[in-house]
Amino acid sequence: MGIELGRMIQEFRERNGLTQDNLGRRYDISGPAVFKFEKGYVNPSLELWKRIAADMGLGEPEAVLIWVRAKLPEEHQGRIDLASAATRRGKGTDLAQIMERDKLRAAALADPGLPAGLRAFVKDDEVWRIVKPTGRELNLLKEMSRAIGDGRKGLWRNALLVLRSFYSHEE
Repeated sequence: MGIELGRMIQEFRERNGLTQDNLGRRYDISGPAVFKFEKGYVNPSLELWKRIAADMGLGEPEAVLIWVRAKLPEEHQGRIDLASAATRRGKGTDLAQIMERDKLRAAALADPGLPAGLRAFVKDDEVWRIVKPTGRELNLLKEMSRAIGDGRKGLWRNALLVLRSFYSHEE
């Protein structure tokens, strides 16, 4: 079954200093269920796995592929290419390296991993005239989208302003 998936759950649990019971409580399941997942006896439901994977920092496409691969007979598991999924969800272009605004905007819009709401935010001319996001800020917003999901254009503007308030205290 899902030996690799189980190993990922176990490593996540141990890295966070949790017992199987602690991890189970976090997701409203039993400690013995966590044990069965970790040993590969059974796989969590897709919905449960997506919640766990999100807490691990995995994007939904990669999490789904891992789950599907775990369901396949071992001789077919190699047909699911997780490396390309990780590349697709990966950092992509480091927008912080781009200083010129037009190039930054074009690079951000060319990023296939940009969620729809953030893409609408980046497309908005007013954002670039008034808010003037930096590459670092766009990288942070993109990373946030993995954890919190997509939102409307206005929410991304608000998220950027909150980020700025946090980072203004660093400098």
